[in-house]
Amino acid sequence: MTPQKRLDQLEPLLAEHSAQLDLHTAQLRRIALSIQQISEGIAQQSDNIAFLLREQAELKAEVAELKVEIAELRAEVAGINQRLDRIENMVIAIYQAVQKPSGN
Repeated sequence: MTPQKRLDQLEPLLAEHSAQLDLHTAQLRRIALSIQQISEGIAQQSDNIAFLLREQAELKAEVAELKVEIAELRAEVAGINQRLDRIENMVIAIYQAVQKPSGN
């Protein structure tokens, strides 16, 4: 076989392989772009999750503070109720003392 005939046989093969390589290169570029978009989406979601976790931690701290304040308010209300009971008892005692007939 002459060198020219060999070239004539190799040329269509090389052209077909070149076309396939171009197709694969285009597909790889699309895949790379998709991967980049997915990576950006994942990064955004990661930022969103980090934000939500920070907010949740802050809310937990605020709820804990509110629970402490509620406990303090309950203790204060209990103290006020005790004082009101004592005042009520004193008023009753005063009323009863006033209602007793005098020994005249």
